[in-house]
Amino acid sequence: MKKNNLFFVNGRFYYGWVMLFCGFMSMFICYVIKVNCFGLFYTPVMAELNINRVDFTQLNTFMTVAMMITSLFIGKIYKKFKIKYVLSICCAIPALCFVLMSRATNIYQLWILGFIQGIGWAGATNLPVTIMVSNWFGPKIKGTAMSLGMLGSGAGAIVFPSIINNVIHTYGWRAGYMAMALCVAIMIPIALFLAVNMPSERGFEVRVGDPTEEELKEKGLNESVQRMGITGEQAIKTARWWCQWFAGALTMVGAAFFSAQFVNYFEEIFGGGEAARTSAVALYSSALGTLILGKFLLGAISDFIHIKRAAVIAPICYAGVFICMLLCQNNSSVFSKVLIPVYMIAGALPSVIPFLITAYNFGDKEYGVMSGWMNIAGNVGQIVGPLIAAYVREKTGTYAPALIIFTILMFVVALLYFLSTRVSKKQISNMGYTPVN
Repeated sequence: MKKNNLFFVNGRFYYGWVMLFCGFMSMFICYVIKVNCFGLFYTPVMAELNINRVDFTQLNTFMTVAMMITSLFIGKIYKKFKIKYVLSICCAIPALCFVLMSRATNIYQLWILGFIQGIGWAGATNLPVTIMVSNWFGPKIKGTAMSLGMLGSGAGAIVFPSIINNVIHTYGWRAGYMAMALCVAIMIPIALFLAVNMPSERGFEVRVGDPTEEELKEKGLNESVQRMGITGEQAIKTARWWCQWFAGALTMVGAAFFSAQFVNYFEEIFGGGEAARTSAVALYSSALGTLILGKFLLGAISDFIHIKRAAVIAPICYAGVFICMLLCQNNSSVFSKVLIPVYMIAGALPSVIPFLITAYNFGDKEYGVMSGWMNIAGNVGQIVGPLIAAYVREKTGTYAPALIIFTILMFVVALLYFLSTRVSKKQISNMGYTPVN
């Protein structure tokens, strides 16, 4: 038998790397279009439709409510049907909605289309890559593989916000929505021609990153790591689950504000006008661009020092980001530069840590189901974060109180993740699962 390595299993190129490319592209295209380009439409849409900031933020609310509802069962759909068909349909829905949004004449039409769009986004953003990594990579390399897939959002953040902003500036926001429809549609043939559910469908019985038989015996384990874990129904009966679930929700409260209103925040700091907006978009793209390295680093750090420690470090870094943003009101030139490297690790938190911590805490047995439920936590945060920020801005004329709130929340997230790997040990052991350290 030929020796296995990172790229070859039994002498054959490991197809998991092709699957990782599919996951990378779902983040590169779908995640960035959904998350990082939303904030570009605030100013032009509000001006043409004569609506206020809170009204437009409700578009994100309706979209996210639909994602929450769909996330209850989308993991089971991915488990039951071929991933290439599910992912293709999930991409087609938001693409079609963008076409219709480009023809909207009032905010109510945007709300309805945003809700429908959220159904597709639930299965087209970060869920596919987490399922692909869980199915195709073992615990030794899962963190690095996850981060490689997730860094697609960092790479896409360099490309798409600037492109879409240029389209909006040159041709208007309606053309911007059409451009995003075209971008999302690119993902459909990638899914149809490349995506495969499980390694066994390509003739692989061993995953890259799985422990050897000798290592399993040393740990007292007698079954494949691929089959280890507990069910989603068992998981939600533990305090461990709710610690990590609320950590994921609170993380997205702050992260959603960062994605949705970062450009508007710095546009105000830089004095307003087109030049200020261009500078704010450039700063935003620079911050997001660091995620190309940051997501890889956070995943590799999780493999090296263990996910238990990385899950505490990352939210503390995010608290540092909000502190820098707050201080930028007094000295934007200095603290906007400090913000960039701190965000490199912090920005990777929402898309890396929740899914690695789920795999560690509860195993691979029903990972897709639980990953979908963790998306609900993120969806809750996506609704709450922008609403808090928009409400505070409208009432006080500044984002400062919201930034203080988000800073405190990130320290709470660090505490919750710390607890999530330490509570319910006996309960989970009695259910038949012991996390592999």
